[in-house]
Amino acid sequence: LLMENWADFATLAVGTDGALTAQWFQKSGPDAHGYEGWFSRSADGGRTWRTPARLGHEFVALAPLSQGRTLAVWLESTRVRDPHAPRRPIRDNPLRPARDPNAPYAPSMKLMARLLSPAGTSLGEWTVDPDVCTCCQNTVTVLPGDRVFVAYRGHTPEEIRDNKFTTFDLATSTWSPSATLKNDGWKIPACPVNGPAADARDTSVAVAWFTAADGIARVQARTSADAGKTFASPVRIDLGRPIGRLETVMLPDHSAVILWLEMKSEANAAGLYARRLYPDGTLSAAQLLADTTQARASGFPRAALRPDGRVLVSYTRNGELNQVQVFSFDPRPLVRSLTLTSPAQRSSSLPAVLELCDAPLVASSTVSVH
Repeated sequence: LLMENWADFATLAVGTDGALTAQWFQKSGPDAHGYEGWFSRSADGGRTWRTPARLGHEFVALAPLSQGRTLAVWLESTRVRDPHAPRRPIRDNPLRPARDPNAPYAPSMKLMARLLSPAGTSLGEWTVDPDVCTCCQNTVTVLPGDRVFVAYRGHTPEEIRDNKFTTFDLATSTWSPSATLKNDGWKIPACPVNGPAADARDTSVAVAWFTAADGIARVQARTSADAGKTFASPVRIDLGRPIGRLETVMLPDHSAVILWLEMKSEANAAGLYARRLYPDGTLSAAQLLADTTQARASGFPRAALRPDGRVLVSYTRNGELNQVQVFSFDPRPLVRSLTLTSPAQRSSSLPAVLELCDAPLVASSTVSVH
């Protein structure tokens, strides 16, 4: 049984050898509450596919490497039912057992990775981080020399859920120590379902993330010119009322287009916005690309750079019948703004509106809908 939800969905990666790797999710049965990842590969442009095999658990990301190899990164539960674990009755439901709050801390989710051969067999598997946020997407992007930049939302026993990054080196099959993108100090006792988004071109990397530390929602981004070894200072991207749900696309000039959802003043209304972040930290004005809603069903936008320089975007138009919409836009008009301090940086007192788990200002010549 195929499984898709508003935040965890199938992906497709094109390898350096031209092979396709498709990844999706299935339930183990009609009454199953959980699901698991599956994948298959095609060496002939999708005409035929290998026998599907299991891959990961939740939020799988794929990074194509040389010689047909693929790095897969995903979230996997660490919860193991222990019949000897301390139990206590819940106050409002004495028949439902629960773990003793004084029991030793144990993480509930870990970040895993596996290197796949062209045949789909495992060439190695690693626990990248033993304690991560429970249902935020991770993001991967390929660097020169068969290295992969991976960003994800971390977790601590104190419920700090700041975003972290690490780099995989295929030549040595090693991972760099995980580091925090920014010590926002966001303490929240539930997952915000809002992972980071990164892209790279040559040694230039751009990564954006969402936080609501101190109760203020923000979309921030950083750039790196040396493949993630060092980063420029964080830059705030949003307009003051961001929902998050990010996407990042690196352009040939090593600037990056950041896409995100932002709330509007009308009830439940939102907009899909884009902004260009230059390597020196300056920003373009924000551009409204499409109207959408704040509902979960509006999902997460996805984007890619076309050979002609336009950015191809897909997003979910939420309504009585949800529809996936696809359009492209020219990022060249997103030039540096004369006002380098955004309205969000001048006014940042609006509280966050979070989803927890447990008329466009664009000329028709700029955006074309298909």
